[in-house]
Amino acid sequence: MSDEQRRSIRVAIACKGDQIPRRHFGDCPQFRVYELYEDGEYHLIRTQRNTSPEEQKHADPKKMKGVTSLVSECEALVSGLASPNFVRIRDTKAIQPVVTKEETVAGTLRALGRGFDELWGLVTARRQGEHPAVILTIG
Repeated sequence: MSDEQRRSIRVAIACKGDQIPRRHFGDCPQFRVYELYEDGEYHLIRTQRNTSPEEQKHADPKKMKGVTSLVSECEALVSGLASPNFVRIRDTKAIQPVVTKEETVAGTLRALGRGFDELWGLVTARRQGEHPAVILTIG
């Protein structure tokens, strides 16, 4: 099956190298953007340095806007820790927040592959303008 025939989701994983820090998405030094396919295969699209503005206060909406603009093509954001901005994203954006219990990017990608159908359902709902009250946990 070609890439065009498989279901896929563009995901951004907050990381520090190959590790997933137990930090909020916007507090991680970089993001890796992947195309994740329904069969568990994935392709790295790019690595993005986190250049979002520093928070002026905890859960700063300006920080959230800066972070989401860096990975605006993504349909899911994956972090090692939930945050107040993840709740805000869940409730207002077309982006699905995901928390991983995995310690590495590779482990997180495997967990995303195993949970693809559940993530697909949430992303599909968001594509249709819905805002499921779910922050998915994987791993």
